[in-house]
Amino acid sequence: MFFIPAFFTWPILIVFVSLVRYIFDFNFSGYWFETLICVILLVALVILYKYYIWHSNALIITNQRVVENKQHGFFSKTVTELLFRDIREISYDKNGMNASIYDYGDLKMRTAADNEIIIEKISKPDEIVELINRVRQGNKISNDDGDLIDVQ
Repeated sequence: MFFIPAFFTWPILIVFVSLVRYIFDFNFSGYWFETLICVILLVALVILYKYYIWHSNALIITNQRVVENKQHGFFSKTVTELLFRDIREISYDKNGMNASIYDYGDLKMRTAADNEIIIEKISKPDEIVELINRVRQGNKISNDDGDLIDVQ
């Protein structure tokens, strides 16, 4: 879902420049090819930037804490760490048709100090809440291979 705006709105710029060229017979003062290459490079850079931001974000769940690494830009990053013993309440919200169709939502964790930590737009928030609750209770969980892992 993070890439949908980048993949659908930015390429519209390429279509728009092409329409201006052919419908209005405007050749950009003889620099039509150079203008098209610049627009394509701009769109590619925006999509690569979005990919970098998406790839740098992470939600890490260990047997003791939840860590969120959130990359805001090339030089801006926020790391939020919350110990399981500090979590008093955990819930999630799925708002809208896209969130229901693509199964993403916001994870909300309330601490003992009555602070609310919100982790936005995570995939399968219901499974994440279930996993965190099982880890908090000290139950065993299984990894992708089906092996049981003791999280106590």
